[in-house]
Amino acid sequence: MARKTSLLNTLLITVIVWRLALLGLGAVGDHFLPYNPSFPYARELLAKLNLPRWLYSWGSFDGVHYLGIAQNGYTNTAFIQAFFPVFPLLLRVFANPLLSGLVLNVLLIVCLALVWHQLVLLDQTQKQARWSLLALLLFPTSFFFGALYTETLFLLLVIGSLLMARRKQWQWAGSLAAVASGTRIIGIFLLPTLLVELWWQRRPSSVQQFLTKNTREFKYIALSLLGLAVYMFYLWLTFADPLYFLHVQSEFGSGRQESLILFPQVIWRYVKILWTARPFDWKYFAYAQEFILSLGVLSGLLIWFKKIRPSYLIFSLLAFFLPTVTGTLTSMPRYVLMCFPIFLLLGELFAKKPLWRAFLLTASVILLIINTVLFIQGYWVA
Repeated sequence: MARKTSLLNTLLITVIVWRLALLGLGAVGDHFLPYNPSFPYARELLAKLNLPRWLYSWGSFDGVHYLGIAQNGYTNTAFIQAFFPVFPLLLRVFANPLLSGLVLNVLLIVCLALVWHQLVLLDQTQKQARWSLLALLLFPTSFFFGALYTETLFLLLVIGSLLMARRKQWQWAGSLAAVASGTRIIGIFLLPTLLVELWWQRRPSSVQQFLTKNTREFKYIALSLLGLAVYMFYLWLTFADPLYFLHVQSEFGSGRQESLILFPQVIWRYVKILWTARPFDWKYFAYAQEFILSLGVLSGLLIWFKKIRPSYLIFSLLAFFLPTVTGTLTSMPRYVLMCFPIFLLLGELFAKKPLWRAFLLTASVILLIINTVLFIQGYWVA
């Protein structure tokens, strides 16, 4: 009991220090960059919340869309149907949806730290579990866990679903996956992920045996699609288009296309951008970061794939490649936060290689500081 209490206190202190440090960094952002919001509704929505700018800026970019949905639903603003409904529904708990979201994310990151630790300990040591969590919290775009984004909620649902699957509590695994698919589109990838996990646990001698011996588990795993199905039904009733969330993607700009683009084409586009784009400004910095972090995470997953549990690898690769088929790496530094096995690999590396730990964490913290200030001051990061 004392050991569990000590662990809980350690995780709580870690998360609170991390959150306060980011809030403090955002509060002094004006000393580094002028405020220049490059997203809609900054003054029409955020500035009217009667909060200090350093605080309401945590609702920047996609955050304003979640606020809009929480306040007015999906029918009063064009193209916001790209954002799934679970998170905005949670923002309606209190009168001020921004404060609701910021407080909610603090609670969720604490829960994520606890569930993360439990999942990692199934395969790794206590030391590796701590370092993997630190690698996650100090990643260059980890500030999104504190912003008005779905990252914290969604990753908690993913890790929670996998933890329940590892414990063979399939009804809970499927239920959490259902909420995940109503939170983000990549939540549907928990369906194949849980099927692979079930196969890995049962190790059947044939496909037929797998299909006939696990009918109850299949029913629970099928719940994974429920969240998406409910949202599609709503879109069909309201807009006569159950796939409206896909059809509005290109309207947000950022180079996204409805037609599928192969990953090598995307890489070639970025090589040309980095070779020819000028000047070397914050926009160029965003391009370079998208390219480097995307290839870095993908390389880690592919090079050390034998160290990754098959179900984890399946989810990570699907979550990685889906955004790229729109023809851009825009937002990938944020999306790769869902490729959680990379942080398990880093936890193992940090526990064994102090020099690598010092180098990578130093570089990561520097980028985290830069990205946090950019985001709070209204510059595009991911």
